[in-house]
Amino acid sequence: MRPLTSVLSSTHVIAFCGSLAVSGFAMAQEMDHSQMDHSQMDHSTMDHSGHEMSQEDYRILREKVMQYRTMSDEQIMGSMMMMPPTYERYVSEASVSDDLGVIVLAHGAGEPGDTFFAKSLDKIATDYPTSIGFGMAMMNGDHLQSAVDNLAEAGAKRIVVVPAALSASGSVYEQWAYYFGEREEASYLPAPRVKQTIPVTLGVPQSSHELITDMLVDHALEVAKDPKNALVIVLGHGPEKYEDNVLELAVLDTHADRMKAKGLFADVRSYNLQDDAPARIRTNNVNVMRSWIDNADAYGREVVVVGYLLSTRGIQANIANDFEGLTYTFNEKGLSSNPKFTKWIEAGVREFAGKM
Repeated sequence: MRPLTSVLSSTHVIAFCGSLAVSGFAMAQEMDHSQMDHSQMDHSTMDHSGHEMSQEDYRILREKVMQYRTMSDEQIMGSMMMMPPTYERYVSEASVSDDLGVIVLAHGAGEPGDTFFAKSLDKIATDYPTSIGFGMAMMNGDHLQSAVDNLAEAGAKRIVVVPAALSASGSVYEQWAYYFGEREEASYLPAPRVKQTIPVTLGVPQSSHELITDMLVDHALEVAKDPKNALVIVLGHGPEKYEDNVLELAVLDTHADRMKAKGLFADVRSYNLQDDAPARIRTNNVNVMRSWIDNADAYGREVVVVGYLLSTRGIQANIANDFEGLTYTFNEKGLSSNPKFTKWIEAGVREFAGKM
């Protein structure tokens, strides 16, 4: 029988779902024929320090990750050790079988966030054999190989891979694409690719999907006291590189234009923090948004900030300092907490499977 697997690499990941409120939600569906009760495991406490980093590994990471360029070896390893581990979570019951298997890729954040995310995929996991690949896969893609193997063992004849990501130009998606043979160069460390024993299709992030617009509208309306008098700012994490930021800002503008066209708000604008970029770039972006908030307040506008973010725990923690002294309301929810998030993933399954 196919065991429930939690394939741990030494790769570490940045926070994705975070500390979401899971009260009232059942634990994620897990295969119960393994003696390992995966649903009770706290992945964030697992030891994942086994990988021995070489000087070449450190050199490559400094070359590819802007934040690491001024860090010592010890600081780089310390940064990575603070991140939750990379692993696979198989979320369908053992009885679920179909010709189509589904892998959903996500950053991951340890518990309770990962379980909340897994629970959100219940419907998909009931219809198709489904596995989640949590993590950035910076050092290896063992968990992705495990996901492919487990779905094939469950009877899948083809696999669609749906990235829960908001940027096709980001290094995380590019690393996933590398493992699935869609990109020649690794965005982090190079490692063996996934062996595809059955056809596998990797989809691109559906970053401009109208369901994302709808989720952003929902989150703005949740906190706006007078929507018709509100300036809504759609705030994104943003990439490090200028050229990538230009592309992502175009997507953010698409959402802002749609929101504005609905006639629900006085105005809608969008901007990226570029949270991992050099401090002067991030500070400049913060100052741009501070001027928007300050000017809107001066004209008597209510200001509402919503996150173009998947996770509820992430850059939200810094916003209070960024906008200190200003009058605004911030809905800290990530898109993954919205009921429409599952529909967004389901839309990806249908679209990408239709292209196989």
